[in-house]
Amino acid sequence: MTPEDETKAQYRFLVINICRITGAAMLVIGLAVIARGVFGLPKAAGYLLFLVGMVDFLLVPVFLSKRWKSTPKI
Repeated sequence: MTPEDETKAQYRFLVINICRITGAAMLVIGLAVIARGVFGLPKAAGYLLFLVGMVDFLLVPVFLSKRWKSTPKI
């Protein structure tokens, strides 16, 4: 693995983990809005945050890893 490939892999790993962290944060904020009305937002906004957070936490990292998967060199 060349240093350039290693740098690219580290960048991709960082991006996938940032997606997971932001998704988890949106999940928590969405649940707080739904349960307690935090930030004065309506429950519909909480459900939307929860849904977007769920997609960001579960599906985006899988999509990115499949898209970035390298082909084996023979």
